[in-house]
Amino acid sequence: MSRALGPIIGLEVSLNTKQEQCLQQGLRGYFSLYEKQSARRYEVYLAIASSHRVSEEVDNDPDKIFRQGLLLRTEDTGEWYYVGGVSPHWTNGTIIAYQGGSKATSYGKIGLAILERFAEVGIGIFPMQRPEVPPVWYNPAQFEDCNGIPGRIWNVLSSYQVVFMGLLSNAPELRARSSTFLTYRDKKGNYYLSRSGEDEMRLSSDGYPFVYEGIGATPAKPIQIGGLTILGNIYFPFFTLNGISQELASICAEIMPENLCNFGKSFTRIGDADLGAPILTSIACGNTCSGFGVAGLVSGYETLSLQGLEVVAVRAVRPPPLTSTGVRTWAKELSLEPELQALLDGAERFKKALSEIGFAPFIALASATLIDWMDQSYEQALTEAKERASELETLYNKLVQQLSGNPPPVTDRLLYREWYQNRLKVENCASAAILEYPYYSYEDLVGIVTDCASR
Repeated sequence: MSRALGPIIGLEVSLNTKQEQCLQQGLRGYFSLYEKQSARRYEVYLAIASSHRVSEEVDNDPDKIFRQGLLLRTEDTGEWYYVGGVSPHWTNGTIIAYQGGSKATSYGKIGLAILERFAEVGIGIFPMQRPEVPPVWYNPAQFEDCNGIPGRIWNVLSSYQVVFMGLLSNAPELRARSSTFLTYRDKKGNYYLSRSGEDEMRLSSDGYPFVYEGIGATPAKPIQIGGLTILGNIYFPFFTLNGISQELASICAEIMPENLCNFGKSFTRIGDADLGAPILTSIACGNTCSGFGVAGLVSGYETLSLQGLEVVAVRAVRPPPLTSTGVRTWAKELSLEPELQALLDGAERFKKALSEIGFAPFIALASATLIDWMDQSYEQALTEAKERASELETLYNKLVQQLSGNPPPVTDRLLYREWYQNRLKVENCASAAILEYPYYSYEDLVGIVTDCASR
């Protein structure tokens, strides 16, 4: 079915069978790593992102709440970034991203102006903090040319040539497993991502993605497809179909878990939750294949009816290089340099404040995560952070007292020792819970700390 796309979309070219084999070889290779539970499988795992605050209109719809992308660490400076989709339904809140079940958050709350700009472009980039870094980390796999050099795929192909590619997405899993309680409304009428919603992100981010096969075309000049404008240079068009292609269906058990092979089209349709998802490929180099990796990210899409087929046209954007300079250059190419600079300035304020908030380190870090460090003066933000730190400290003391209780008489040494050991567990669990979920209510934190302390 993917081969039928060429004539339908007007690309009168011959598709290279060897190149399709290279795509399938790359997909098989990473799925074998998944089956072996190799840590390298995380090179093709996606980041699932949301804001801890959302608009009322989300209505528990995963396509409005979640976006996908990449969580990467720069190779020269070790900075963390989320690069991916941004929902217009995210409001002034902390950005959360999970990849492989591991969490990262933005340096404080993000203002609406930046969120709206990113949502308009279809792709955003956020500096991220990770209090707990995984012991082993693999950056997203990068597409490499026949000389093993990471780069733009279209630089190594002649004009108008097309390439078989795979769009990898966890959106089908999110749609299939999402509960009806992804968000909740507080007493003031604000809407937040719920504990269940965040659990869905964490669990889905540690699952293998669904694969949509399609073809990408050289961005020789700007084109218009329906309401979708695709500029040249950093963008390129990718075409696919909803559901699994016939070619991949025949080898599905070799490239995806069985449950994904059996997903119906109500789940395996390109939608808003696919924005930011990576598109991977490999090209033929004689009798071998180049390095399989990310060649683009979904920044927009349009569904078209062509010759009786429902074809999805995707505007893909080249991913950033894995260096701090490369990230900034990439943002400049997308005209997002001012937004990225504002976020980096906010991150520096965030880091500076940690030593000035004046509370225990975990309280200071948790409170700083709840503050907007860009849209007000540093002094105003610091004052607000200290107020939030005081609230979190009170919350922490309440959790510890409630869940550990009063001490027994010290004369009963055995009972006192049991109480003391339990209190230490509660204190550790409470501090970890507040650090990871500073925006959660007391009721939610009680459940998390209780579960943690009982282990």
